[in-house]
Amino acid sequence: MRRAWSLPQALRLRWFLLRRGLDSSCTFVDVLYRIYLNHNKIIHVRDGHPVYSLSTPALFSGPAAHFIARTLYRGIQNRNLPNLMSIAVTDGCNARCGHCSFYDAVEEPGRPLLSLEQLRQVIGEAQQLGVSIINLVGGEPLLRPDLAAVIAAVDKSLSTVLLFTNGWHLAARARELRRAGLDSVYVSLDGADASSHDQRRGTPGLFDRALEGLQAARREGLSVGISTTLTPEDWAAGELARRVELARRVGAHELLVFDALPSGRLQHRDDLVDQGDWVEAMVRSADRWNADPRYPGVVFSAYITSHRSVGCACGTSYFYLSPYGDVMSCDFNHAIFGNVLEQPLWQVWERLSRDPDFAQAKWGGCKVKDSGSLQRPGVQPGRSRPVPPLSV
Repeated sequence: MRRAWSLPQALRLRWFLLRRGLDSSCTFVDVLYRIYLNHNKIIHVRDGHPVYSLSTPALFSGPAAHFIARTLYRGIQNRNLPNLMSIAVTDGCNARCGHCSFYDAVEEPGRPLLSLEQLRQVIGEAQQLGVSIINLVGGEPLLRPDLAAVIAAVDKSLSTVLLFTNGWHLAARARELRRAGLDSVYVSLDGADASSHDQRRGTPGLFDRALEGLQAARREGLSVGISTTLTPEDWAAGELARRVELARRVGAHELLVFDALPSGRLQHRDDLVDQGDWVEAMVRSADRWNADPRYPGVVFSAYITSHRSVGCACGTSYFYLSPYGDVMSCDFNHAIFGNVLEQPLWQVWERLSRDPDFAQAKWGGCKVKDSGSLQRPGVQPGRSRPVPPLSV
């Protein structure tokens, strides 16, 4: 049907869009990030693009366009597509953290790691599926000598690349990784001072090395953040405020807070299951910092996985790849759905995303903290599940 517009009406519409389009776009962006992050503060400008969180593509960048386009196709195809993946590039680490979700759960000493060529292949397959955010994790990823080549394998017009590290080797490698195409780095700090942090991570001197690495990464133009894990005991002791102040003092752009999960070395912590009151209080307490431009953005995994944001996205828009090629729903739920050395990634994703337990996002928060999820046969943290047959 042809538009029944007169020429004056058409001109009036164009004039309206010209005058109001910018304001409308800004309002849309503000609302978008406020829902996702619980704030709408620009925390950094990287390569000319505004950054609201290290965990999202910079606004108006190629990866942001890729994310939006894939969201459209997700609706057209009426199926789940991944937009975020974490790749464990090594199983080695120079720290022994008491809350680690990798060791004693995913680690299989002596099992061959994915080679550089195998990583290139799976990264390409992931980007073809729609992944626009790639997290590089471990173990400690900076122990991998060819990490810069892994980063260089990513098509930067499609995906932003983010590194999670304990920071020990970051100062020495920040420039190399930036030149390879790294966009952002989270340095893990689990104490506001050297004594408490180094004790928790079992590595004397790690706190000072981590801060040195964070500063080096910032000088190279990377978006830099602090990733931290808090227990109920930490929250009660006022640790969040101390870590926020640390992040502000050292110039971090963001503080990413994980509430401790009953996974990996903490899988015995039954008190972390179905206990959300302290987490909710912690999330609400950050409003004052997020409203203050002098402070970094303070974001919580618990908020993002709640009903107010995207919910627990493991298996719906996110997956984790072990250093051996096993595909799991996330870093903390260690059920295995296939291996990329045995099947194309899209087939493994098909199996994972069609599983009844993962076919839709869980708005109630992280599945690992939900007793209903923990009681499902074969999905307990630290245990694998039989791989079901694939029918497509």
